[in-house]
Amino acid sequence: MNEEASQTQLHPGAKDPAHDAALIWALGTQGNETLLEALAEPRRQLIAEGVAKIRKLPRDQRIAFAGREARRLSSARLRRGLEGIDPSWLVDGLRGEDPYVVRAALSFLPTPVRRSVERRLPSKVREAMPDRQTIGRMDKVWLVRIRELLDRRLIELMPMLKKGTVVDLERVEQALRELGRAEAALGLQPLGRTVLANFIARLDQEKADQVRHVVKMARNSDPERGERAQRFWGRGVDGDASMGEIELRAGLWLLAHVLADDAWESHLRAHFVYLPRGWVREIERLKELARPPESGFALGLLRALGMEVVND
Repeated sequence: MNEEASQTQLHPGAKDPAHDAALIWALGTQGNETLLEALAEPRRQLIAEGVAKIRKLPRDQRIAFAGREARRLSSARLRRGLEGIDPSWLVDGLRGEDPYVVRAALSFLPTPVRRSVERRLPSKVREAMPDRQTIGRMDKVWLVRIRELLDRRLIELMPMLKKGTVVDLERVEQALRELGRAEAALGLQPLGRTVLANFIARLDQEKADQVRHVVKMARNSDPERGERAQRFWGRGVDGDASMGEIELRAGLWLLAHVLADDAWESHLRAHFVYLPRGWVREIERLKELARPPESGFALGLLRALGMEVVND
């Protein structure tokens, strides 16, 4: 393989590097270059240069090059998308592996992700892992096999990654807590004004005003919501929990109702890898206590969390 061809990989300015790489391989082996005329500059020129480089190679080298680049691009794209994935899922994916395998697998992850995963590993695993210099001296064939193992684990864990799913966890948590506060307060309303007032008194002024407004608006107009909120206190959390625990648990209680909706269950499950595993376990537990929600509830909640349907 000559050096010039080995540099024909991703090209700046491409809307989708994977599509452009595939186009270069196709045109470089047997395609019609007139197809390039439909592309705008500078993308057309970049792809044309890549095609020209590949066509200079003998046929057997072109085939080998295409296969190698396909594997490299596929695994690279997979790992580039990991920064939005909650590290707890990666820790779980490596559970039970030898510390040497864990260290080698971590070496293929983006630095921010690797550090997050390392912090969450059991102390016994961290202490038993070899240093990075030791990994660098390992047989390259063995390292390639570990990389393939890691990629298989990632593909199993992340069915939505190839679709470009993005979840803003900070936004999700903020929205869950805001909705959860209102849900918890609404559930206390039947117990009397004093109980509700004591709950709201634990909030700062801005949050208290927001909760009062939601309770007032939902008092008579949304009976199904009121019933669901009441059931939260009997099934979701006890009264001794902190406000932080209550508002998050109530938000997860709402998500459990999305999971109980057959029409939306698979959609929500596909986003689970972007949420902390502790949240997911709680949602699964609460689902057994939830009832299928009213029409429109699931879509409305998912939109509020930024987890609605994204067209491919």
